[in-house]
Amino acid sequence: MLRAIGRLLLALGLAIGMIFLATHTFNLALASPAIGALHPALLESLFDLAVFGLLALVAWTGLRIEKRKVGFGRPLPGLGAIGLALGIAGVGAALVLSGIAGVNHRGASHAPVVLAFLAGIVATLGQTAAEEYYFRGWLQPGLQAVWGRWPGIAVSAIGFAAVHFYAAAKEPLAFVNLVLAGLWLGVLANRSGGLMLPIAAHFGWNGAEELLFGAAPNPGVGSFGALFDVDLIGNPLWGGSAEGLNASLSTVFVLAALLAACATWPAFTARRGRKFALG
Repeated sequence: MLRAIGRLLLALGLAIGMIFLATHTFNLALASPAIGALHPALLESLFDLAVFGLLALVAWTGLRIEKRKVGFGRPLPGLGAIGLALGIAGVGAALVLSGIAGVNHRGASHAPVVLAFLAGIVATLGQTAAEEYYFRGWLQPGLQAVWGRWPGIAVSAIGFAAVHFYAAAKEPLAFVNLVLAGLWLGVLANRSGGLMLPIAAHFGWNGAEELLFGAAPNPGVGSFGALFDVDLIGNPLWGGSAEGLNASLSTVFVLAALLAACATWPAFTARRGRKFALG
């Protein structure tokens, strides 16, 4: 029990420490004219590489010390496509609910710069893969081994939310959504036996929210650009705040539905093929 608590506190402390270190180092680097003159998409990509590269390194080190490995999961065909579809559909459903509440407005975006958009895809994939490796690959299985399946998933989800709340989120409703997201992704990892499904779902959600629909940041679009621009303006309970869908009832309903649906799935049992090790 004490060992599991120590693992949790260590994981959260290291994650917050890495974010603090990377943020302040990056802010100091921006004072340099050469760094500050770089394209915003490149700057954001470099920052993501620093933060999430450090997180992945910490998780890899922890897994090596504990002599554990984590894989992509059962070699079922289409597993990544299923996760991607779940993430994109989830954001789409949340936007539909916000639209019904009268919050959605068409922004004034234009076609994104190709290289910036591609950098956004790579950065988003790297971010979501590193987070899943850290929380569902390293932290969650260790907690489950001591506390059981559901307590391990729940505590790692709260840790996932706490780190994000420190890094960016400020609204209480955003914390609720982060916990629900952590529970959903934890269930996907547990049901599939690896990280392919939660990485794909996480990437699908984040990528659709920022790069497809342009709903994050809110309003406007980020440095990577977006194919569309949906601005959420109006009732903050339905996304009309600076945190957009992340702090909306729309996302609460969608994530709760996804969690309930995925929690009823049987565990995937296909065992043929190679299980790729990540650490």
